[in-house]
Amino acid sequence: MNMLLIFLASMLVQDAVPYKPNEEFELKLNFEFKERPRSDPNKVELDQTRKEHERSQGSGPLPYLFLNFKLLKQHTNEIRLRVIENKSEAVLNKKIDTNTVVKLELGFTDDIKDHVGAYEFWILLLDENKTPVSRVVIFFQSDGTYLVNGQMRGKI
Repeated sequence: MNMLLIFLASMLVQDAVPYKPNEEFELKLNFEFKERPRSDPNKVELDQTRKEHERSQGSGPLPYLFLNFKLLKQHTNEIRLRVIENKSEAVLNKKIDTNTVVKLELGFTDDIKDHVGAYEFWILLLDENKTPVSRVVIFFQSDGTYLVNGQMRGKI
């Protein structure tokens, strides 16, 4: 029960954290082509949809998305960076400065658009006590449009 209360309190704090101004960071999308790993042909997934089954069989090289994040202006209390996907799973936690380029592996573009995998990423900038100071939120809609801090930036 205590863990649930701590989790809910942290979610409320994250909602109160201000957005980092657009001119203080840089985001670049990088596309590469990768083969989707094939599933075991001797295994049958009964709850799998037809589309999920076709994905698991592989279909040649597919677009795979990476995101490069760089701080252009760092405030004195922004020491660490934490990346959380879909507000639940922390995927990265490290010290940061203006010379650091953080490369995030987001996944196959089809999975992002279909919201099969992660489609929302929170980049939290933390102080020395690991308290969020500012945030950058990247959200991918099902049509491929992506928003950064609620502002449309383009399409994947």
